[in-house]
Formats: sequence, structure tokens, C-alpha cells
Amino acid sequence: MDRLQTTRDAAVAIKCLITVHHIIKRGSFILQDQLSVYPSTGGRNYLKLSNFRDDTTPLTWELSSWVRWYALYLENLLSTSRILGFFLCSTSSSVDKDTEEDKVSSLINTELLKEINSLGNLIEQIAKKPDSLNSNGNVLVDAVLGLVGEDYLSSINEVSIRVSEFKERLDCLGFVDSVELVCVLRSLEECKERLSTLSQRKKVMIESVWGSINEVKDQIGNSKAYKEDAGRLLMMGRRNKVSESARFGERVVMKHSGNSVKFSSGRFLSFNDFSFPAYASME
Repeated sequence: MDRLQTTRDAAVAIKCLITVHHIIKRGSFILQDQLSVYPSTGGRNYLKLSNFRDDTTPLTWELSSWVRWYALYLENLLSTSRILGFFLCSTSSSVDKDTEEDKVSSLINTELLKEINSLGNLIEQIAKKPDSLNSNGNVLVDAVLGLVGEDYLSSINEVSIRVSEFKERLDCLGFVDSVELVCVLRSLEECKERLSTLSQRKKVMIESVWGSINEVKDQIGNSKAYKEDAGRLLMMGRRNKVSESARFGERVVMKHSGNSVKFSSGRFLSFNDFSFPAYASME
């Protein structure tokens, strides 16, 4: 980690990040635990590389964007793993699907939303990977994409489990929870195109998950309760707007007198026939 913070060489930084990624995926529990401690407990965030720049060559300049993105991605991966309660994508903490489904089914709605929101943020970060121009075909970039591609499959599988659980709960979801879930699902759908080239494996499974995401999103949006609550919320917003306008009008006491105030803007022409009381000068 010290090497990662001190180096200004893009290739060295990527190699350090790949090592961190390997620890998350295949490292011992002790090493994984050391990674998970920071920065959640207030320690130094060794993955904060937002200012990393290596302008030695056009290639290293482009690799610098990969360093910044990859570090932020790994930070998101650790954060999501903390929320899920296990190291996502780790071979040492792989969870049986039936066991995971049982655990997910026992969660309350707010906890389930927190998990799928975190997974959504992780997948969104994957979709933000830099475009390759000079680095296309670079060995280090290919290694990064290979590791992240494996993570994507694991992440989309975890999303699938939670989307299926929400599908079973649609009738008992409150309006606020429904809105939050729809927002998460829409954000995920916006990532679909950029993620299409990331992994060539399990395409049928991936397409099935995207289909489920779209189905649940549409079911919520087309539900009578959702439409009624959305309509009531819209009406309340309009009433509040009208009420606020009325209160503003009450604050302005308009009297006819000889001291009128003229407004130059056409938007205030209706006020030009009104006069405001004159007060003695303070001078």
C-alpha cells in the first residue's frame, strides 16, 4: 500500500492495484480483513488516487485514468462487500446460492434496498471504465478488465437474487421504497450498453437478469397503487406551490396611493397599477 501511495509510475500503480484485487478475490482471511478495515474505521484510505497523474508519455497519461478508475472501483468493491457481509467475488467466501437466497429473504425492505443500491453503484462504477485509445491491447489493462469482468458476473448474480426477492414483495412495497427501487433499476439499465462488451461468458444468464430488471421496474411503474400515490404526490406538490404563491401575495400589502412603484420587466406589468405606502427617508 505504501508503494501504491508513493509511486508516480502508472504501470507500477496498476500492478499494485491488481495485487490488491487478487487479495480481495483469493487472499487469506487475514489479508482481506486488513483491507476491509480501512477507511471504514477512520484509517487512511490507501485507494484514494483521484489526483494520480503520470504525464511521461501519451500511454502513461491514459493509463493514469485507468489507475484513478480502478482505485475507485476497488474502494466501491470493498464498500459493497461490507454491506453484503461477505467479500463479493472472493473464492474464499463464496456463498451457496440457496443459502444466499435464504439470507436475502430474511432481510427487511430497507436492508434489501441498501444492498441492491450498493450493488447498483458498483456496477455503475464498472460501466464508467475509461475508453482505450493508446492503451488498447495493453497487457495491464487486459488483466484489469479480466478481473473486473469476473466481478461483474458475480455482481449481476447478486443483483438477480435481490431482484427476484423484490418481485415476490411487490404487493407489500411502500411508495417510497418503490420509488427508490425504480431509481436503482433505471440506473442499472442505463449501464447495460457499456457493459455489453465486458464479459463474453454466461450471456444467456446476463440477458435473463436484465430482462428481470426491466420486468420488475415496469410492474412497479404500471401498478395502480404506484400511479395513485404518484398522482397524489404530484397534486400535493401543486397545492403547495399554489399555497406558497398565495402566502407571497399576502406578504405584499398593496394600496392605492400617490407613491407608485413601476417595474421595468414585462413579467411584473400587473403590479404597475398598484402603489406601495411611502415611508419617510432615513437620511
